[in-house]
This record gives sequence, structure tokens and C-alpha cells, in this order.
Amino acid sequence: MFNDTITIYNKYLDGATEKWQRTVIDGVFWDDIKGAVMRKTGASSIDSVQIIIPCLARVERDYMAPKEWGALSDKSLSWTLQDGDTVVKGNINYEIIKSTKELRSFDDVLIITSANTKSFGGSMAHWEVSGK
Repeated sequence: MFNDTITIYNKYLDGATEKWQRTVIDGVFWDDIKGAVMRKTGASSIDSVQIIIPCLARVERDYMAPKEWGALSDKSLSWTLQDGDTVVKGNINYEIIKSTKELRSFDDVLIITSANTKSFGGSMAHWEVSGK
């Protein structure tokens, strides 16, 4: 069930410059949710994605809560899950230079809209991430 790989791009400011830190996580569950809703103006997409990241997933950095991660001067040893960050399905070996729009050439790209910690303890502890 947890056989997917994702790449998370954590956005942060370095002075006035936007930067992104790339983190690859193995052993996650990626669930595409496809749908549409009919409106007066026609059909609108309500596609979304839910990702489950076990706390035991394989990742080279330690997780930190968003505010704690944002306060770090050296972010290279940790990663976080925060609204507005970008996630791409797969191991993406691409460093963003100016904008997340550079990731449009990849399939399965989402912007995080919510991230919840489910600290049940033991092997059941995980994060639930939703996005569009």
C-alpha cells in the first residue's frame, strides 16, 4: 500500500528571495481523487489528491513543525508540511530556480491545502496531506 515516492518542495524566504528545499520521501500512499461538479456555467473539476506519509517512511531529513522549521536559519537538515508547498509524485531530481511553475512539465503535481498529524504512536503514526 505504501509503495509510492514523492518529492516535497518546501518554500521559504532567504531575505527577499523565494527559495525551495527539495526532499524525497519513499514509502508513502498517493490517492488521486477525480471528480467534477455541474454548475450553471458547465462542469468544474474537483480533482484532488490525498497522501498518507507514515512517520516511519524513508526520508533523509528529520520532520519539523512548520513554524519551527520556518524559524531555522539552516533548513537543510529537516523538512516540513505546510499549506502552499508543492508535492510531485515520484523522485524528482529538479531544483526550482524561480517559481513552482517550472514543475508544470511533470505529471502529478499538487499544492498542499492541508496537512494533519495523526500521532497514534508506533507504526500507525502518520501525516495526512491533501492538495489540488
